[in-house]
Order: sequence, then structure tokens, then C-alpha cells
Amino acid sequence: MKQTKFNEASFTEWEQAAVKSLKGKSLESLETKTLEEIILKPLYTLADLENIPDEQTKTVRESKESASWKVAQQSVGLTSEEILSDLNESLSKGNNVINYKVEIEHKWNDSQLQELKELFPHYEVLLDVKNDPSFLKHFDHLNGSIIGAEEEFKGARTLHLDGSKLHKAGGDAISELASVLVQADTFVHLHGIEKVEEKAFVQFSVDTNFFMEIAKLRAFRILWKAFGEAFGKENVKAIPVYAETSLRSFSALDETVNLLRAGNSTLSCVLGGADFVSAYPYNYLTGTTATSNRIARNMQLVLKEETHIQRVIDAAGGSFYIESLTKQLVEKAWTYFIELMKDSSPESRESMLLQRAQEKWELQLKAVSSRKKSLIGTNNYANPDDVIENPVKLTDYKRLAEPFEDLRKAFKQTPLKAAILPYGVLKEYKPRMDYINGFLNAIGITPVLAEANLKPFDLQQWIMNDDIQYAVFVGSDDQTAGLVPALLNEKLSVPLDVAGKFEEYEDWLEAGLSGSIYAGQSLLIKGKELLALAQKEGSHDNA
Repeated sequence: MKQTKFNEASFTEWEQAAVKSLKGKSLESLETKTLEEIILKPLYTLADLENIPDEQTKTVRESKESASWKVAQQSVGLTSEEILSDLNESLSKGNNVINYKVEIEHKWNDSQLQELKELFPHYEVLLDVKNDPSFLKHFDHLNGSIIGAEEEFKGARTLHLDGSKLHKAGGDAISELASVLVQADTFVHLHGIEKVEEKAFVQFSVDTNFFMEIAKLRAFRILWKAFGEAFGKENVKAIPVYAETSLRSFSALDETVNLLRAGNSTLSCVLGGADFVSAYPYNYLTGTTATSNRIARNMQLVLKEETHIQRVIDAAGGSFYIESLTKQLVEKAWTYFIELMKDSSPESRESMLLQRAQEKWELQLKAVSSRKKSLIGTNNYANPDDVIENPVKLTDYKRLAEPFEDLRKAFKQTPLKAAILPYGVLKEYKPRMDYINGFLNAIGITPVLAEANLKPFDLQQWIMNDDIQYAVFVGSDDQTAGLVPALLNEKLSVPLDVAGKFEEYEDWLEAGLSGSIYAGQSLLIKGKELLALAQKEGSHDNA
């Protein structure tokens, strides 16, 4: 083995091998366009660093005081007593920050407030007092950051730059970064750049788009320096970055998959260089438990103890791919920021940002609905036996899984007895049969499988005996083209769809075909059509 040598491969040789493996497709077919309209290449090389400023990586690293980060899991509870109990429990088991969202229904008595005061000198705080700013009157000094403070507070950062708001509305990374700069500009004009660098902190939500989210956090560090320079501050001080895992991709369906989503996002937060990180428990939408809260906290502790990431400042720095993404995000976000600032009206800027966020949200929802973006357990590999037993918690996040959850609930209340009708040889129709089964499962329908190759009379009898309300014909291309017209001539008593796309489709519709199911189709649109059918059939049953 020591004598083995590998010849150095050139980029040209890689291209030739890639083109050969594509069997007629172009190399460009491997490129992907992101939500931010950045083209991802199939391979990044040292040449991609040639156009990246030398200061880029240096700026990211110099803006971090430490290679580590602080675990800032949010304390949860229905009462102040439960909040205190959770705080003490989490702080004793690895939490580094008192992260608490004040709720009006949390009634604090004097002894509880005193106990809370005694914790403050030992830990940084991240308080969200938007719901009750008067909570701060109980304290005269805090070390940390406060969201929603109505005025400056001694010892704490109170100028909150909220990148999460656009993320929660469905925005892309560019929207979030530009939004933060717009907010910072407003603060600078109110307080001056020196006060902003002293009192500001920024918050981001981090989703499962792993590399893009890493690049987003790194891009902010560079944009912040450029922002300071624009106001004559050559060496503007870095401000703390608070990152929380996003609920955008969380689902109440097959919710244990949220463990993977949260773990992915947490690692992005860390590699992106966040100073404080909070991860949502996997069952946050349906009700957390002591175990799920502990798992969420331990994700960060395991990263610290098992990977040694906390020993390296900007571990992602130098990666051809991530550095390229970072540069493009910086350029696009700064350009968009300048475009926004051409409009002098804050309301107009806000409107432009929200409009862009809505457009990006619709693109994401379309991708999930057509399965171009996968949500395991929701739009792909759905478990038909999965039932949402508890009410789903309302959040300020737009969630991609929510329309699917609504469909599944609706079909639970008004079931549609559906059947798959297979024709031909098993090995030929099985891929389509599996696709149809998975498609229907994802929207809340569990189809039954008819016996293969039933003759029209026997098929009609089976449909009546099993109370079938809707059926899908599944077969190879040849079997479908040959048999669907014959079945349509028999005038089956239920709506019939066909699996796949066919040139004869329009003719079949005229002959009585109900519709079709095919790859790339919108699950949500088809789901609503079938729900309307189920509700119609249900009204007939009740009659």
C-alpha cells in the first residue's frame, strides 16, 4: 500500500469523466439554482478562490472573540415556577445563557424574582420582553441582550437587529441579510454608529439548507464590516450573533425526523460562527417533554465534546464551496440593500422586503408540493398511520409542512376510499404503483390494492363490494394505452385517474377519465381536488 501512487487528475479530466457518465446530458444539467438565484456548480476547485478577496476569511475570523459558542436553550414552562425550575435544571446541565421569553400569564412573586436576580450575575441573559416590557422594572442591571426593550438598559444590548422576521415570512438569505442592514441603518441615524456597535446584537433563524446557512452567517460578518466603513468606522466592532434553529421545515407529521432537521441546523449555526445558539426540541409543535428538551440541549453539548469544533475559529473557512457562497451572498445582499435604501420611506422598504419574502415562500411551497424539495415523513415516505393527536402549536413561522398537516387532518375527518388498479406484469407496473401509493399517503389517503388484471365486470363488482369511491389505473405505458380506453367504455361507477403522462390524455378526458397522477405534479393541488371529491361523497353518504 505504501508504494501505491495516485495520478493527479486535472479539472479537464474530471469534466470528461462527468460528461461520459451523464449519457448525453450536458454538464450544465448538474448545476442547481438556489432560492437566492445563485448557481451551484457540481465541483468547486482552488480556481474558485481566485476572485475572492483575501480579506474575506480574515474578516470572518477576526470578528469572533472565541472559537466556541454559548448554549442558549430557551426555558419553557406555563408558570413562573416552571420557568425557574427549568432554568435551574438546564443551567446545571450545560446551558450557558438564561434565555427566557416573558409571557404576561407568567406571574412572578417577590421570592421568585429574587431567585432570578441571584442567577443574573453568573450568566449572560437573552430576554424577550416584547409581550411585557414592564418585566424589566424589577432589575437595574443585566449582562446580555434584550429583545423588545422600550429604552436603553444598563449593561445589556437592546438594539435588536432581527434577521429572523424575514425568514419567518418565507424569505431567502439575501432578504434576511439586507433586512438586517436596513434596520442597522435606521438605528445609526437615531443613535450613531458608536452606540449601535456598543448596543446592537443580531438574530438569525437557521434552516436545513446546510451550506447556504453557514455562508449566511459568515456573510453577515463581512457585511457588518462594510456597513461600518460606509459610516466612517474602519474597524467597527463585531456584534453578537444569536442563531436559533428554524421551524420552517419542522413538521408535526413523523416529528422525530425533526431531530435530524434541528441537528443539521444546529451544526450550521456553529460552523457559521454564531455566538449564541438555541435549538428547538423535535416535538416543539405538539408539546415538548423533559426528554425532548434535554435532547435539544445535548445536540450542542455533543458537538462541543465530541467534535472539538469549539477549538477552531471559522472551521468552514477556506472551503472552496463555502467561500464562494459567502462572496456571492455578500455581493447580492449589499446590492439589494443599496436598492432598498434608494427608497426613503421605511414603510416602502418593509413592503419590498415582505413582497420578496412572499415570492420566495411561494417558490419553496411549490418545490415541496411537487417534491423537488423533500420533507421526509411529510411529502415523501409518509407514514399513513401517523396521526396528529395533540393540537399543533401556532408559531410566527411559515411552515412548509402545514398545508400537508391540514390535508391529512381533513382526510381523517372525511376519508376517501381509494383503490389502485394494477394491470400488466408486476415488475413493469410496480414503480408506478409504489409512486401512487406514496403520493396518496402524503396527502392523507391510504389506498387499497385491487387484484391485478381484473376484467371490467369483475372490477366493477369489486368496486361496489368494497365501497370504493375513487381509483387510479396503474400499468406500463403499453398496458395503459391499451386498456384505459376499454375501461372508460365500461363507465365505471367511480372517478378514474391514470398513473403517468400520456399523449392520449385529452382524448381520455373526453371519454370520461377523471384526471391523472404523475411525477412533478403538485400534491397540494391534487390533494384539494380529491378532498373536494371526498366531501362530496361524504355528503352523499350522509344523505
